Amino acid sequence: MVTLLERSGTDTSQINSGDTAWILVSSALVFIMAPGVGYFYSGMARSKNAVSLVFLCMIAMAIVSIQWMIWGYSLALSDTSTNPFIGDLTYGLLLYVGDKPHVNAPTIPGDVYALFQCMFAALTPALALGGAAERIRILPAVLFCFVWTTIVYDPIAYWSWAPKGWMNVMGSLDYAGGTPVHIASGFGALAFSLVLGKRQGFGSEKFAPHNYLNIILGTSLLWFGWFGFNGGSAVASNG
Repeated sequence: MVTLLERSGTDTSQINSGDTAWILVSSALVFIMAPGVGYFYSGMARSKNAVSLVFLCMIAMAIVSIQWMIWGYSLALSDTSTNPFIGDLTYGLLLYVGDKPHVNAPTIPGDVYALFQCMFAALTPALALGGAAERIRILPAVLFCFVWTTIVYDPIAYWSWAPKGWMNVMGSLDYAGGTPVHIASGFGALAFSLVLGKRQGFGSEKFAPHNYLNIILGTSLLWFGWFGFNGGSAVASNG
């Protein structure tokens, strides 16, 4: 069994500068998708809720980044855990990550891989917040992002991508987050909307998109970010 002291050593012989540069760029592109989601949702909502929706999507990015550092990365992508359902806390507080490459990304530093995967994790609850548009306060949204990422996103990401994850072991192929990002956020948004119920005034007030330019801007930012979301999922600059 590999000890923590052994893991703290770094073997950078396989690190490729081109791959590393591309994943850093891809991380920035995925980050752009967070305000993109916010602008898209804000344009689809009434004007009085527009700013709060953009703000909530950026809050999701901030909160999940903290969660990812504390234990999210280790729970979701641990390569030391033998559990088929959830990772261990070997990389809690991002200890023992450093330059040593993760087995999923052998040509880039481990901390760069952690950063790239953090952007995926942070974007996912922002997508789910669309199911609560105009019906949630900031503090409950903060709690939702932290708790939901821990008990929903992290396990599903582990199943899909971790070396010992049960779906990965069975041969499931998830290239760019179809299961932990899109399916999880979609069902999360549905559950969120069912729990919160209808908007106040639904059926008696006008609910119409207030700003089509915000919708177009948000869509453009999402499209732009997708070049990093999908292109970066090869975790290399290659064919």
